[in-house]
Amino acid sequence: MEQKDKVLILTEETSTNTWRKTRNLLLLQLKLWIDALRDFALMPIGFVCYLMDLFSDSKDDHHWNRLMKWGRQSDHHINLFQHKSFDKKKSVTVDDLADIVEDVLKKDVKNSQSTQQLVETIKQRVKTQFRQD
Repeated sequence: MEQKDKVLILTEETSTNTWRKTRNLLLLQLKLWIDALRDFALMPIGFVCYLMDLFSDSKDDHHWNRLMKWGRQSDHHINLFQHKSFDKKKSVTVDDLADIVEDVLKKDVKNSQSTQQLVETIKQRVKTQFRQD
């Protein structure tokens, strides 16, 4: 039997599917890094909050509770595992920012804008899309 060389033909559908999978992997890696940096920063901050509450005159855990609230809010922004319940909240997530950056790069790189113009376009899109009314 004669074995023919297989030729890989990339259709637009295959290319789109490959990009979607690659994008999901890269986005997960970015979110894991952001989550790890946040956790690393929270270690000493948690200790400081504990000490501040321990030596305060108040009986409540004001600093600790604020830290926990901030941690929950940052979970919504990172949205590491794409919780659907987080979508109901009107907070900007890493996914939202990635969508904006990808969209701007797809459209505006073709127009050969400078890097500074691209960054300004991204900032403007974020401001208009997530304006707090």
